[in-house]
Amino acid sequence: MTDQIPLTPTVEILDGADHWIGAVAKRARCTPDEARIELARQQIRPPAGWGPQRHLHLDALLFAGVKTPKGQPRTPYIFDIPFTHNVTAFGTHNENDAGKSTVIRTLRWALRGRSQLQNDVRKWMRVVVLQFSIEDERLVVAFAVNEGEPTGAVMRLRQPIDFSGLRQRLDEPIEALRDEPNPDAHNATNTVIAAVHGYLHEQHAVAVAEFDSSDDFERVMDDLMLERLGFPRVPSWQNRPSAQQAHDGDGTLGELGWQTWSSALSITEPSVPVVLGEEQHAVVRLLQMYLGSPWAITVAAIAARKGQLSSQLGILQRRLQDAKGTQSEDLAQLQAQLRTIDEELKTQPPPGDFTDLERRIEAAAQAGRKAAAAEAVYRQASLNYGEVSRLLESAEADVEALHEAKLTRRFWHSLKPSCCPRCDTDVSEDRWARERVGQCSLCDSPLDEVGEDPNTEPQQPLKVTDLDQLLSDGTDLDIDSLDDLTAAQLQMRQLEGQLAIVDRQRDGAREARDTAYQGWQAAQQAATTGPEKNLARWQQLWTTRAVTAARIEERQNTRSTSGLERDIEEVQRQQKIVKAAENEAKEHLRGDQEDLLRMVSNQVAILGKTLGVRNLESVTLVGNGHMPVVKGGEKANFGGLEPGEKLRLKIALIVALMRVGEEAGVARHPGLIVIDSLGREELNPKDMISMLAELVKLTREVPYLQVVLTSAYGERLVEGLGQERVLLAQKGQPLW
Repeated sequence: MTDQIPLTPTVEILDGADHWIGAVAKRARCTPDEARIELARQQIRPPAGWGPQRHLHLDALLFAGVKTPKGQPRTPYIFDIPFTHNVTAFGTHNENDAGKSTVIRTLRWALRGRSQLQNDVRKWMRVVVLQFSIEDERLVVAFAVNEGEPTGAVMRLRQPIDFSGLRQRLDEPIEALRDEPNPDAHNATNTVIAAVHGYLHEQHAVAVAEFDSSDDFERVMDDLMLERLGFPRVPSWQNRPSAQQAHDGDGTLGELGWQTWSSALSITEPSVPVVLGEEQHAVVRLLQMYLGSPWAITVAAIAARKGQLSSQLGILQRRLQDAKGTQSEDLAQLQAQLRTIDEELKTQPPPGDFTDLERRIEAAAQAGRKAAAAEAVYRQASLNYGEVSRLLESAEADVEALHEAKLTRRFWHSLKPSCCPRCDTDVSEDRWARERVGQCSLCDSPLDEVGEDPNTEPQQPLKVTDLDQLLSDGTDLDIDSLDDLTAAQLQMRQLEGQLAIVDRQRDGAREARDTAYQGWQAAQQAATTGPEKNLARWQQLWTTRAVTAARIEERQNTRSTSGLERDIEEVQRQQKIVKAAENEAKEHLRGDQEDLLRMVSNQVAILGKTLGVRNLESVTLVGNGHMPVVKGGEKANFGGLEPGEKLRLKIALIVALMRVGEEAGVARHPGLIVIDSLGREELNPKDMISMLAELVKLTREVPYLQVVLTSAYGERLVEGLGQERVLLAQKGQPLW
């Protein structure tokens, strides 16, 4: 069986994009058809467009529970805050560990679905309610917390929640937690969330999605926020750390989603030298996304496929190296060793009449040959098992992709356009009559699935019992007569059966090998024991000769490596086309972003000075995520700046992305900035107060900009923002 890496599942061939396909083919020195087919197989497509910017606004937050610190009495609590201003701050009187960061982390938990709360605080929680708006849609995330795990729903609201009324509804069930024998019990929490759900039901809230675990919550928020904010899922290749790599380029194929895009909404560690977001590996994708070029998605997909192909090439090259090593590994050295043994044997005195010794030596030699042969059989069985396993994984991916494609197509076929999207011409009844008999009402092309009722349940993948029936009914299957999904399922089922067979073969080969090696060791032991001490060297030479001869025979019988070499050539051909596509897509991306980067750099410099970065002369934002500055006539890297300067420039960058995006019509940032523990990096109180005042001015200049922040320097918050924008804890008291 040829040792190969499964190809990416085949998808529909790219339609259109002739100019881009032609440019890629020219770069790769292949035909346009070859480029079109390969790019489709790698799921690389030119951008189809870019949706409008959508704004996210926080309306109000409530969370409640019971504090149960060790050795202290239980203390029920309810905390709620409306976000009635575009800048909202939470502060204490020079006190840390007073609940400020909990507010931010609870807010982010509800917004992202992923918790960063400390374990004890998370277990104190019983319910969290966050109301927010995306454009004209008002939503609420409401969930119970049972022993740290969230269970709840996202709902659409017809009218804003009266949080004072909701708080009154929660007073009694929350207070009851004070005397609850087991305040961590589910029934206690259920009483609290029941009060919330009862209130929301009265407000005619409609459930959009539900979740019952941390992973489920994260998935729900990922789906919901990506859809409503118009962000895509982008494939991403992540290399493993060097110490963990099995070969060059070893890594995993993942996906960038809401967790990544939402990181550009928070500044939780101002001192971290990342200009946007929270992780260095994602900063380039964040810049590309928030600068609004639709080519960013194509470039990201290409980068992921490049990493995947590089990993596949590394696997193949390692296998080729191993195969050649097995075939020719010290073969010349072994042959030279055999000649040396034979020469020494010629110099040994005649062994005399030692028939039994010769028999034992011959038995050891034969056992060595059997062990070598059994090892070769087991190695081949292992290769067969790995090959079938990889083919089965590819088939399973095909089934999943075809099932999702069928659901997508069903959705589009369920639509009933009333007019042509290009010229606004009404779709006449005559055209609808033609569509019912198989012709499209818009373009008059034949439809593949006539008469399918979109209200009926879509076809589901066949069950295992149905597939087994198809395979065992004794008739020859006409594969062409089957739909793609059924054919892919049948192939997957056949491969599952084949995998079971090769697995049993591998187990049998392993047992045979182990038995053969045990026999060889026993034969060696028998050949090297005996009373004839004067023949010890002669025995050793003959035993070593038998082993060496067996190893030579094994290497000479190793299979050809031509199949692996062909596979390597194929992956290198794919890499050539993907590399050409990357160069072409990056050229488009640079064309989209070159002027935008310069405009953003100028805005960051202006805003940075306004926010208090002293002696700042210029800023240069680079597409790779670096942002060197000139300050006081000296060049400096962003990572070398003071923490307070980094914070100011991070805020300036986010606002600059909004401003430039608005001017260029490519804005993507939803408009929310969350800053935790502001002021911890400040040496001069006046600098912090001045920066706060400038933040308020910025929210007037960018009306959809909303800032939520915390600080232990509550008096500075009040002085810089005004009392109405600050929730300040009493001296010596926690915030909640």
